[in-house]
Parts: sequence; structure tokens; C-alpha cells
Amino acid sequence: MKKFLIFTTIIFLALTQVSYGQDTVNKNFVDQDLLLEDYDFLLKTLEETHPDLYAYVPREEFVKKTDAFLTSINKPMSLSEYYKILYKTIALIKQGHTMVFGDAGFGKFKAEGGLSFPFKIVYFSDHVYIDQNYSSNNQLTKGTELIAINRIPITKIIEDFLPYLVVRPNGYVAKTLEYNWSKLLWLEYGFSDEFVISYILPNSDSIMTTTIDGVKNEFITKNNTTRNTKDFEYHIEKDRNTAVMQINTFEFQFERYDSLLRSSFNDIKQNGINNLIIDVRANHGGNGNLIGTLVDYLTDKPYITDAKSEVKTSEATKKCYTTHPIFVNAIEQARKAEGNTSDFMELVNCFLEKPAGTITTFPEEIRIPKDNEYRFNGKLFVLAGKETFSGGTGFTVIIKDNIIGYIVGNETSDNPTDYGCIMLFELPNTKINIQNSTQYTLRPAGYDDERGVIPDFKVVPTYYDMINGYDKVLNYTYWLIDENIIK
Repeated sequence: MKKFLIFTTIIFLALTQVSYGQDTVNKNFVDQDLLLEDYDFLLKTLEETHPDLYAYVPREEFVKKTDAFLTSINKPMSLSEYYKILYKTIALIKQGHTMVFGDAGFGKFKAEGGLSFPFKIVYFSDHVYIDQNYSSNNQLTKGTELIAINRIPITKIIEDFLPYLVVRPNGYVAKTLEYNWSKLLWLEYGFSDEFVISYILPNSDSIMTTTIDGVKNEFITKNNTTRNTKDFEYHIEKDRNTAVMQINTFEFQFERYDSLLRSSFNDIKQNGINNLIIDVRANHGGNGNLIGTLVDYLTDKPYITDAKSEVKTSEATKKCYTTHPIFVNAIEQARKAEGNTSDFMELVNCFLEKPAGTITTFPEEIRIPKDNEYRFNGKLFVLAGKETFSGGTGFTVIIKDNIIGYIVGNETSDNPTDYGCIMLFELPNTKINIQNSTQYTLRPAGYDDERGVIPDFKVVPTYYDMINGYDKVLNYTYWLIDENIIK
């Protein structure tokens, strides 16, 4: 698939856990001239590497706001303050694959014993609820709605946080807000040691207020319960003649991925399974070239991977793809999935060989599935939702637009007409890493409505589903199968 080479933020998970240049955060200040040089380098490199930086923001608006940010860099600053400017700059672009790495010093603050917000939250239908409680107050159970923190209404907090967050064209922000909540309470307001919490308990209508101490990072780490800890899970439910495959990433070494698929689909065939559920609701992406390997198990008909794509060549991208070990490995894994086909090699040449500034346009790509003795021929259901990002969205839209199966769940967070195929560059003085897109891809159906993938069967979990752990989407799919709704 020439549509993808690297199509995700997931492969840089390690980078999100590192605070670049943060040995001086909140203690020492960086000289104004160095910060201005970095900011100028940021804007220049974003423009040079991205095929259309202004797809979702008018150029005039972007220039006006970044000029204001430049003006605000009028004295030496701590890196945490500088990060605030970078976050707001990148958020203007409204594209999920363009981002700032590093946590503005929050990780260092916690590592040195600083206290932070004692809850993990979930943002659901414009409300903020407690998802996990790390405090000593056991009364605040899962599903407790937060009304205010330190006398600031939650609605005002969200309003203050939005300029820091990449709000996608479809307006989805929940997962980004949840992920950054504690950090932004610290970064925007300086909240840490003590929190005055106003809240409503589940099954109550009374607003109550209490004061709760912040917690140390080791306590959060010890008590955090993470969902979807496995990359790949598979089982058969013989009573309904159904196989369930949960794929939470496309970031695999090719040999392992190929082996997992082969053994699973062999088992499906041996057991005569007629219904297959592939759950990508928690799939945040990975190496997009692996998507075709999966789709080839699901159809024997030629299918469109994208209606059109454009790749921009730059010196910064060439440097990234030839020197960064993660990118070098990603090309190797993609090569194993694709082989040295002419289309794939032409895509690689866009990153490594063509003159800087070149935009190469690829026409509609139609993939012909390889022969596959374990190909599935029954009914396919793909579960997707608001946590389906990047390559997860890419897989979902191929199934949707080529009518290979049925999509069940909620609209995906990412737009399937996308800017992806990422690269990485470093600001010269602060050493902060920036991720940017190099490729534009038009979804197989050939349009961009600035929405995610819309399901064939829309199933939206309720508040009570959330607090009771009820999987409404999966159970709805079981109902479709059990009642033979789809003939």
C-alpha cells in the first residue's frame, strides 16, 4: 500500500514519556534569542515538511496568531512557559499527527515528589467524571461527576484547556482532554498540593464539596488500572459461531503480526466460523503498511486503499528517515509487508531521493489481494469508536468504503481523509521534538466531509454503561448475529 508508510503517533510512545531539555524547567530560564530562534525554526520546518499546513486553519489566521506568540517571547522564559506557546501553536493546525513531544516539565515535577490531581477522568457527553480514584477519599466512586476544581467550574476549565489541545476537524477532543487533564491543571493553574472538589455522586442530584490532597506519582502508577493492555487478543465463541479479534495497535514487528493473523485465521477456518468481529475501538494506529496484510484475509476482491495521495519531500524528512532508528526500522517492517514493489519503492523515494519541495501525487490505488488459503468468507463486523485513531481509522474506512463488512459503534475520532506518514524534527536550542505529517491521503470513497468514519450501526454507550462496565457495542453486535439481522 503506497498510501501508508508510517501513519501514527504510537511508535513514539517512548518520546511522550521523556521531557526533552527539562533539566532546567521551572528552575532556570532560557535566553529570549534562543527561544525566538527555535520558534522561527519550528514555523519554517512545519511549512517545509507538511503538504498542506493550512488545510483546516486559514493561513491568515495562523500567521496572525503565531505573530502574536512571537511577540510574547519578549524575555527569558522557563521551558514550561515556552511549551505553552508551542502547544497552542500546534493546536491551531487541527491535525492529530502534528504534535509537540514532552510534558512541559510535569513528569520532572512528579518525579521530584510533586503532588498531582488524584483522579483519572473521563470526558463524556460534555461532562467530566471520575474514572479512577487515587485519593484516600473512597466516597468519590467511579462515575462521580466533577462540577468544579478549586472553585473554577469545569466548563471554564475546559474552555481554558482547549487552546492547548488538537481539536480535530470533526470537533472530537475527549481522549486528548482526558490524557492531558492533570498536566494542564498543573501547567495552566499551578494546581498540585490540594484540590477543593465540588461533585455529584452517582444516583444523586446534590452538589457537595470537599478538600482532597494531591497524590504522588508512584501511588498513581501503583494503582492505575489500564484497559486493553494487550496488542492482540483472539477467541472463539462456539455457541454463536463467532470469532472475536481485538487489535489495539498496528505497531508490530512484521513476523509476529503475520504469525498472529495466520494462526488466528487458520483456527477460524478449522472451526467453520461464519461470523467475525474485529474490535479496533482502542486501536491508536501503527505501521499502516500492515493494514493490507489484514484486509487480504477478509476479501478476495480488489479494493481501493485510497482515492489519491500526495507526499511532500524535504531535507528534514530525508534526515529523519535515514538517521532515526524508529523510522529506519519502520521502513524495514513496511518493506517486509509490501515487498520491493514499484509502488512501494516510489513512495520510499519520496522520502529519501526526490528534491526538497517536491510534492508527488499518486492516483487511486487498487490493491489485489494475494492468494490466501485461510481467507475468511463469512460476515464481518468491525467495532470502532471515539478511541479509534490513525491506522485504526485507516483500516475501518477501507472496510466501510469497499463494503467488505459492517461498522458498528461510534464515529471514529480521526478523519479518514488524513494528513499522516509522520516525520520528526528537533528544535535546535531547547531540543524539543516536533512531529509533523508529510502525506495527504483521500479516503477510498473519494471525498472529505471532515468527519470520522460513520458506522453502519451507530451504538453510543450511555453514562450508566460507562459506570457499570457494560459493553453496549459488543452486545449489540452479538444481537445482530444472534437474531440474524443482516441476511
